Amino acid sequence: MTGPVLIDVLGLRCPIPVQQTRMALRDLSEGGFIHLLGDDPESLHDIPALLDRLGLPPAEITKTNTGWLYVINKPAS
Repeated sequence: MTGPVLIDVLGLRCPIPVQQTRMALRDLSEGGFIHLLGDDPESLHDIPALLDRLGLPPAEITKTNTGWLYVINKPAS
């Protein structure tokens, strides 16, 4: 099993975090995880909305010193 895909969008604003997350999810194997590091406050709404639209479980969101860490998983069907 490989580790999570890391996406660092610190300093980038909407719509870049959502676009990069969407692209990573396309390539992510079922059962895989993405760790998204970001500091755009809009992402606190946009990332959960994206996952909801895609029918994926909500992200685990943790506050960090620089922003937020989103742990996103793509469960096996």
